Amino acid sequence: MLAVSLERYRCTLGEVREDYWLGRLWRALTSDPALRGRVARSGVSTVLLTGPEYGLAPTDGRERARWSLYAQDRIEADTGRAAAALGVAVRWAEQPVTVVASPCVSLLAQTALADARWADLAAYAGDLSVIQVPVAEAAEHIVAA
Repeated sequence: MLAVSLERYRCTLGEVREDYWLGRLWRALTSDPALRGRVARSGVSTVLLTGPEYGLAPTDGRERARWSLYAQDRIEADTGRAAAALGVAVRWAEQPVTVVASPCVSLLAQTALADARWADLAAYAGDLSVIQVPVAEAAEHIVAA
């Protein structure tokens, strides 16, 4: 499957690996009920934290630290890697953000779904399914954590 993906998409092993781990990261964040409406993707590799319903972020430093740690712990629990090790920054929104849902399917999943040779991958359905990633529409709302 990897060889077919590399040839089909004319990409490198590193790109397939990065795509896979970013998919795992977003699956972890978007499937967590506590983070629903509080995380959005900004750019390629930034997790943007907001307040509830993508609203105003908390101003209290302890509350920010708690949510930041929660998101980072969730990433590490589901991927076995820290956000920074995956090349991902976790930042806070300066003001409420507007998001749009962006369906994401990994390169490996696209390869598997398009080829009958891998029709027996039911055990990996979670990793192969579409992820609806909330994407922030305006990048100017980002500040460093």
